[in-house]
Amino acid sequence: MVREQNPFLVIIHNYMMIINVRNLNNFINKLFQWSNLKLFILIIFFINPFQLTHAQFQKEPDGTIILDNFQDDTVGTLPYGWYNRDGNVKVWNLTGNDRDKYKYQIKENGGNKYLEYDGIKAMHLNLPLVNKKGINLEKTPILSWKWRVYDIPKGGNENDSDKNDSAAGIYVVYGFAGLFKLPKSIKYCWSSTLPVGTILSKNFGKQKIIVLESGSKNEGKWITFQRNIAQDYKNLFGEDPPDKPIAILILSDGNNTKSRVKADYDDIELKPVDTTHR
Repeated sequence: MVREQNPFLVIIHNYMMIINVRNLNNFINKLFQWSNLKLFILIIFFINPFQLTHAQFQKEPDGTIILDNFQDDTVGTLPYGWYNRDGNVKVWNLTGNDRDKYKYQIKENGGNKYLEYDGIKAMHLNLPLVNKKGINLEKTPILSWKWRVYDIPKGGNENDSDKNDSAAGIYVVYGFAGLFKLPKSIKYCWSSTLPVGTILSKNFGKQKIIVLESGSKNEGKWITFQRNIAQDYKNLFGEDPPDKPIAILILSDGNNTKSRVKADYDDIELKPVDTTHR
């Protein structure tokens, strides 16, 4: 995924915080004495004043939008562009105990980077889409990703609140609805016990769950899935979907069954229909 921040901007921002200057002009005057270099820095800052909140995802020639393939991330860290469940805290910035709650980290094998979860506690990762331009489900309705599971929750069952753990899950969130403003979403999951093809409805019908993989038969293997999420939305909610989701979330957990879960995620993309085999 394309970075939301230029590394150079990060350095400048951190330095501004250290010296606590009151405005950009004073800061540049203190840091740089050459007029040409000052002009260059001003261009970097002001050519796109909405860079931090409206950065775009990488788009391939065939129209595929790469939401994240984790290749730009640093091994051992949390993924850069992702937030907490509610989308108000960037997890990459977390430290200490707050960081330790997230049992996710970037790993690398053979030059390929991916996101690993290895833990028990349920902690969502949220990739906001609401401010991203260029995403339209009419053009790219196919959500594609791959995941690999090593350890599944023992006895996990998404239809039982006491055993509601999933080895791997991808949520597509479309907004909030109803009196209590519950998130309207579809969860695609790897279940421990429910058969492939199971469809569940929860949270007063606002959350739908589709089981795509089940059990331990395919543990340790990368499996790629492609879903027409626009069609899934229409089939499950009985109405046309919004132009785009507001977020994609990831969740692996074993807290209800008290099980250690290990799962990997990679290559999360939105594709046009004609680039898939479906």
